[in-house]
Amino acid sequence: MIKSNIKQRLECLDINRLEKLIWKRGRFMKDGEFAIYLGKEYSAGETQEGKIVLRSTDIEYVKNGFEPCKPFNIKYIQDKIVCFKYVNSSEITEYYIIRSMAIYKGFEFEVVEETEDKLSIVTMIGDYRDWVRLGMKSIDIGVYQKWINKNEAEVKIVKENLKL
Repeated sequence: MIKSNIKQRLECLDINRLEKLIWKRGRFMKDGEFAIYLGKEYSAGETQEGKIVLRSTDIEYVKNGFEPCKPFNIKYIQDKIVCFKYVNSSEITEYYIIRSMAIYKGFEFEVVEETEDKLSIVTMIGDYRDWVRLGMKSIDIGVYQKWINKNEAEVKIVKENLKL
């Protein structure tokens, strides 16, 4: 039996805080916010004004109204972002968040990083005694992390639609 609820985990987990705590020695799974614009998926985010910012790693998109920018990296995207475009939420057909979750020894954890044969699992909720019993290390107050073999867990990709 899974001892935590996906929806509850998505609401409780502060990904921005977690990202700063995890040592990035592997590669990230495809997680984060995405939007579908004109039939194509983009890494996305929402501005304070309610606009959606679409990010692209392909400079050719400047032909489609994207603005070039100084190349930068963003979590979960291997290539550098080289251009972006602000659109109204009404122009987006779908806006969602993707999370990689692992069922490990009956518990559900966020997967924050992976290598060829290992996963980094993390939790910020639940009973710390369970996490210690599983051999997890405290990487900050209330945050527990462990590297496990991929074959020790069932990995699920969770997609949650966000309101526009």
